[in-house]
Amino acid sequence: MDVETHLNEDGTARLCTAPFSLVGKHVCSVHTETRKLGDKTPRGTEPSTHGGHTLVHDAKEKRVARPVENEDESEHMDVDVPDAERDANRGDSGKRRRGRMVEAAQMLHGHTAPVFLCAWCPGQPSVLATGAGDGTARIWDMAHPTDSTVLRHDATDATTRVDITSIAWNEQGTLLATASFNGQLRVWTTLGEQRQVLRQRRVPIIALRWNRKGTLLATAYLDGSIALWDTSNGQQRHEFRAHSGCVLDVDWLDNTTFASSGSDKVIRVWRDFDPQPIKTFSGHKSDINCVKWHPGGKYLASASDDGSVKVWSMTESLVCDFVGHAQQVFLVKWLPRSDKAILASASFDGTVRVWDVHANSCTRVFDAHTKPVDCLAFSSDGRHLATGSFDRKVCVWSIKDGSLLKSFTADDVVHDVQWAPKGRIAVALASSHVAVFDPLLS
Repeated sequence: MDVETHLNEDGTARLCTAPFSLVGKHVCSVHTETRKLGDKTPRGTEPSTHGGHTLVHDAKEKRVARPVENEDESEHMDVDVPDAERDANRGDSGKRRRGRMVEAAQMLHGHTAPVFLCAWCPGQPSVLATGAGDGTARIWDMAHPTDSTVLRHDATDATTRVDITSIAWNEQGTLLATASFNGQLRVWTTLGEQRQVLRQRRVPIIALRWNRKGTLLATAYLDGSIALWDTSNGQQRHEFRAHSGCVLDVDWLDNTTFASSGSDKVIRVWRDFDPQPIKTFSGHKSDINCVKWHPGGKYLASASDDGSVKVWSMTESLVCDFVGHAQQVFLVKWLPRSDKAILASASFDGTVRVWDVHANSCTRVFDAHTKPVDCLAFSSDGRHLATGSFDRKVCVWSIKDGSLLKSFTADDVVHDVQWAPKGRIAVALASSHVAVFDPLLS
């Protein structure tokens, strides 16, 4: 996504020419012109870059979600989801429901710059990893939250950015991979011991993902390439010339097959040791920010700056073309159930939408946020959804009835939310803090 435009407090867009980190703090050099979001006046020839967690650009044309006529959605989803557009017309949208405020949150202190990322360890539910703009990742044991293990990514010189751009645990919960803006890639144990320093390419790493067995690591780069690493020996296994622009996301289907998306508006599916993609999906009209495989592997979802969410199949190509968001869609995530085909999307229009692939419809619109929504996470049982926004709020929703159960107001912009297997939510904040709370208890 373009990052040269971002928001003022009054909803206008600022045109900025100062350089950006993909995820870091930024000092503006702003044109005097302001523009309301949705204004289609051409921007001119300002240079653009891609990626990032806190930056937005001008909106795309507003679209309306397509309803499915005469369809009983309860046949497809056992959480009793009504038609969101109809409910909104009745005045029953999430924005009008008042959830209780979270009164007690544990604050983790240690980072000295905005925290962009957080990830709970799958094997140890009390262990949390975070990544920030101070060049460090940290591992926290919530049994002793005042202490954290610092994972340093040293700059090669005083001017090199070392913002942590991606962190990921393997599914076994034994290893943590971390990546930085200056191309450092490292693997750590749960105790914070550095196991490997993989060869640095000095190209910003945008995303990284483990395969299912935790034996291969895919890294996506700003220059359009993807590297595949064998973590048994720390060697690069293969390099794919994947996209003509920045690679914005990667996601594994299994142990040998993964998908990638980029600023070139296409999705490609790759297989280990095959230099050519085994499938290419085209149809988006702008940068594709996110790709996610369905838990059962049948579908691949994508989110784009064109405002749409698309669902693809290796056999049928385009399965669903969901429109409804008024601005860029930053993220999609699937309900964690392989027997359902439900996904949620987060947009810079301030809303979160829930889509049912089987019903080919939007089943919920969560609209309690007042600024762009840049993160979301399902609870492990799929009953709840947490959403985070630039408005400094985290909202916790019931998937069953669409109600806003809880809300948490942070001290700064929310960059990431992650739900632990046993109920706690971690929140990465621009204030350099991390908040942790249990929404069902607090």
